[in-house]
Amino acid sequence: MKHSNVNKDIKTGMNSRRQFITKAAAGGVVAALASKTAWAGGSSATGCSVSGNLSGNLSQARDCSTANVKGESPYVWKKVLYGHRSQPTSEAVSNFKWKDVFGMGRPPFGFSGKSEKTIRNFLRTDKSYYYETNEALVVAYLNARSGLYPLPQGTNESSARTYVQGLYDDINNGVFHESDVVNAVRATY
Repeated sequence: MKHSNVNKDIKTGMNSRRQFITKAAAGGVVAALASKTAWAGGSSATGCSVSGNLSGNLSQARDCSTANVKGESPYVWKKVLYGHRSQPTSEAVSNFKWKDVFGMGRPPFGFSGKSEKTIRNFLRTDKSYYYETNEALVVAYLNARSGLYPLPQGTNESSARTYVQGLYDDINNGVFHESDVVNAVRATY
């Protein structure tokens, strides 16, 4: 085989891998399992994904620019849920009760009797029910529901709820520490 053909084959193979990774990331494949949460990190992230940040596996060199996911902050979502700002995407989000998003068996951390409260009550600007883990979970739900965190099952209510319920369960079962999830979510906005 000629030297130029070998180089062409290598280049073709690398381009195929890049295209697959780009398509997989864009399609949300990296966020398929709640226990393997994977959103691309923002400017404060130390890795390309929440799972990378949580696992500390930063040894692989990677190009994060093709898979960056930019979510909105608690401040923005509070304004959206109060109707003071328009929805950031064409996928509208609603101010459901905590129990409607997370289920009856998943009360808010630190406020077990407050499952009847709406999710905007757990965002930063309401000091009455503020707890950073709850805020991170609500922001993750809103970003997933709006399509800012792409999910492989699509942008729909069921997928977003399943996703954040998995995050909740991962914290509750000790898979991830609360602070690690909070930091990983914050890295996306």
